[in-house]
Amino acid sequence: MGLVQKKEEHEVIDGIEVIERSDTPDDLPKTEFDLVSGASAEDIAAGGSADEGDEPSGDDEKGKAPAGGSHLKHASKEDDTHDDGGDGGEDTPARKRSVLFGAIAVVAVIAAAIIGYVLGSGGLGGSKGAGSSSLAEDQLDTVIATYTYNGQKTDVTARELLESQYSLEALVQDDGTYPTPSADTALNYARNQILLAEADARGITVSDEEMASHAEETIGTSDFSAMAEQYNLSEEQAKEVVRQQTTLQKLYDQIVPEVNASMPTAPTEPADGDTAARSKDYADYIIGLLGDEWDSEAGTWASEDGTFYQALSGTDFTADSASYEEAMTAYYTAYQAYTDQSSQASSAWTDFENELFAKAGIDLYGLLV
Repeated sequence: MGLVQKKEEHEVIDGIEVIERSDTPDDLPKTEFDLVSGASAEDIAAGGSADEGDEPSGDDEKGKAPAGGSHLKHASKEDDTHDDGGDGGEDTPARKRSVLFGAIAVVAVIAAAIIGYVLGSGGLGGSKGAGSSSLAEDQLDTVIATYTYNGQKTDVTARELLESQYSLEALVQDDGTYPTPSADTALNYARNQILLAEADARGITVSDEEMASHAEETIGTSDFSAMAEQYNLSEEQAKEVVRQQTTLQKLYDQIVPEVNASMPTAPTEPADGDTAARSKDYADYIIGLLGDEWDSEAGTWASEDGTFYQALSGTDFTADSASYEEAMTAYYTAYQAYTDQSSQASSAWTDFENELFAKAGIDLYGLLV
């Protein structure tokens, strides 16, 4: 059975649909990521579409592929990897770490959720399966999942899943054991590896310069030593996170059509509350949104078949005069164009992922959900 995703209704944050775990590239509008957990590549992200009727909000930017967007709670000494739910709370160190790896998840912030995985061939004992909620150091190389893609079977150990999120030093518990990775972590890891395999098959590579540039843009620094310290990783892990994130961004850019529209900024409300009062400032605001629908030299419409003309044709808007109400009409028109393009990008990426995941299957051995 394939690792198929299905489209569902998801929470919308700043115009971006958020899936359970960070699963996408960058924008889809840009998210302010720290790092996102669970090596999944669907919560690039960067952006989905707002539900019809939702009021525009947020400071999203266009052009970001997979970049995480989910708010996950990750493992720590007090909080093991079984709890993958969002806490929505303050900006704790664990939450900051999630932003870095949600960045790994960078590729798929699209509305999607995994179905169709298999629980079971290994049971709770033998050479496969965790069998408990904690693992001793000599159990870290236990095979706890196996995924198949394009006919090739790959075993996944507890060590690989744990190190896809944090350094082992950050995860060791007071009694010297390690938290058993959750089924979600295994699923996200498998999806991420499948996407990376597709990128490799397409000949996608990244240079040190591209990694540094991407890290500066998405994480805010290309200092891997500082990144490792901040997010409880080894320096090599930090480099690998950024390498995968940059690779998946390039894959996303190959698949998803460019979002030409940008997230508009709402007009400033009149100080006296008179939304019908007219001014040149509101006219200039509207003209700034019209693009090639407006002839700046003639000071009038360049065409009468565009969406802005249809929205404003029944108003008194001119090159020198407009009201706040008319400015808001133009704002919502621009916002709708942005979300429509983001939605198309989201669908294109989800369809692409589903084609890949339809060729895959996964067995989970004794994992907790």
